Amino acid sequence: MAMIAGKTRLIATMALSSLLLACVPTIQTVYLTPQVQGTVMLFSPGESANFSPLSGIAAYYPSAPEAATQSNQQGEFLLEASSTVEASLLMPGHSLNYYPVTVQAETFSYTVLAQASTKMLDLETVKLSSVVVSDELDGKQLLADSGPNALKYCNLNSVKQLRREQAVHQLLKQYYPATEQLEQPVLSYIKDQQQQTLMWLEYVKRSCNWEDEDGYPRYRDMKDAREYFAELETSLLNQSAK
Repeated sequence: MAMIAGKTRLIATMALSSLLLACVPTIQTVYLTPQVQGTVMLFSPGESANFSPLSGIAAYYPSAPEAATQSNQQGEFLLEASSTVEASLLMPGHSLNYYPVTVQAETFSYTVLAQASTKMLDLETVKLSSVVVSDELDGKQLLADSGPNALKYCNLNSVKQLRREQAVHQLLKQYYPATEQLEQPVLSYIKDQQQQTLMWLEYVKRSCNWEDEDGYPRYRDMKDAREYFAELETSLLNQSAK
């Protein structure tokens, strides 16, 4: 019996020591943004609707515009990750975060979202494609319906990005309603655009403030916004199932 108790104490001590060791900060590289392998494609609607690569399009993290890169003749770009050296725990909790990437030319500018870990101790690479509609090259804004008035309590820049992604997605679905009949790479363009819209929807949700000046909830506005969010999300997910 004493032997069993001794072994139990030994195991408990070893487990506690391992846990304490894991909680000791260590100096290491932490990535502030992921590496992004992107493709910028131009969609030209009409009788002969088609995709074509866009070259010379700048892509950068808003926090580091000096590190901007440009798309090549195939529309591809590589945006390097940024990093720092700091004290970090060996066993951080894992969660995902959105990292905005600005896509810019002379006549337009918009933002795409790259999803990666909140705490990156290893380099993470995100692959995504982004679609530009030909009208945008002419400086015309492409925006879906503004949604309920309640969205004024959300980040308006994010709401505008959501409306832009939603409008592009709706246009693509108009020309390519049956995704099961599509082949690569067109299918990946449609899917990536849909995913961008879903991520921006979540991004907008996180930005909303439903408290009034006195700290009380704006129940009616909250209800209107949630109904709008749910309807849009259901529509997008139903389309992905087709």
